Amino acid sequence: MKFYRLLFIVSIFFVAACSTPDNSEPPAPLTDIQSPQYVKLLWSQDSGKGAVNKYIDMQPFILGNKIYTIDTEGTISRFDSSSGQVDWFLESGLSAINGLTGDQSSLVATSRNGEVTLLDYNDKSIKQRWKQQLKSEIRTKAVLHGKQVFVRTVDGKVTALDAGNGEIQWAVSRRVPALSLTGSSYPLVTDELVISGFDNGKLVAFNRDNGSTVWENTVSTPKGRTEIERLVDLDGQFVQRDSIIYISSFHGDLVALTLNGGQVLWSRKFSSFQAMDADEEALYLTDDKSHVWSIDRRTGSAFWKQDIFNARKLTAPRVIGDKIVVADLEGFIHLLAKSDGRVLARIQPSDVRYIAQPDIIDTKIVLLDISGQIAVVTQDKTLPSPHFSNIKFRQ
Repeated sequence: MKFYRLLFIVSIFFVAACSTPDNSEPPAPLTDIQSPQYVKLLWSQDSGKGAVNKYIDMQPFILGNKIYTIDTEGTISRFDSSSGQVDWFLESGLSAINGLTGDQSSLVATSRNGEVTLLDYNDKSIKQRWKQQLKSEIRTKAVLHGKQVFVRTVDGKVTALDAGNGEIQWAVSRRVPALSLTGSSYPLVTDELVISGFDNGKLVAFNRDNGSTVWENTVSTPKGRTEIERLVDLDGQFVQRDSIIYISSFHGDLVALTLNGGQVLWSRKFSSFQAMDADEEALYLTDDKSHVWSIDRRTGSAFWKQDIFNARKLTAPRVIGDKIVVADLEGFIHLLAKSDGRVLARIQPSDVRYIAQPDIIDTKIVLLDISGQIAVVTQDKTLPSPHFSNIKFRQ
């Protein structure tokens, strides 16, 4: 029952199939940077098998100084972010198509076959505690929050599992359109609510104890004549800041809503299927043309837009200090000024595309490309580079 997934015919936005001509807009050439700032590759390491010809977000899970990854064959690994050394790895056997989630003692992994598994780990080893089989494909990471695990499946269902033994506590469903983008946003979980976006443009808050609907709001309404024009998926990962939820939709809007009640504070036209990041004043987003935006959190007006990366298939942005970082289809990492979007630095640790949103550990930027290669880059001149690079730890 995968007819409702678009695996993705619209090559304008995703990777075209090898047998299909790519009629998408060519990526803009990179421009020279005047007086580029210092940036270096700290280390690069193989994390396992990637998914070069598929649009799959395998974003690593970051906790403390450690990087946790899973590859498409289910190998779960832990890396030290300073040295790049592998602490341990486990062959889980899962057919994974998204990254891990976790806390200080547990990791949760999912598979395209609907499997959810929780694993206990420490500094020396990792082992499975339980595995639960759901009835539909999982295309976003689960959320481990307290004593519960929450999973969004592609059939429009949100399921709550007991983190202790994996038993299903409740499940709720929303109707899925006949056509939708490949991928989903994962739920946002608070002490009382589980908030999930759906492919019909609706954002719904559920009671985390029993799954009852607390509030529901239509973020975007389908428009246009064709099925593709009417896509309004809430696939871009939304964020919460100061009791306000910020969410974008494809072919739709960027909206600010109250956490308690879902009332709309402001809305503006904006099309994106990417995650976003935020600081005290602004939201930082990549739109469906790979233009980078800074949006006023209070009003929704634009502080600035950087459009020199047109059609370069940028990742979602990530804030690091007074800069934001994005990566592109050719393996380049770009650092932009948070104040005005100027390009300050650039480095190319890979020659293939980055899809996963960059992550941050202190002054280090962590990225995973579609081949499964981790790169850690930094602007900190005091950080020593390890004595190895590009080591394959499994033969």
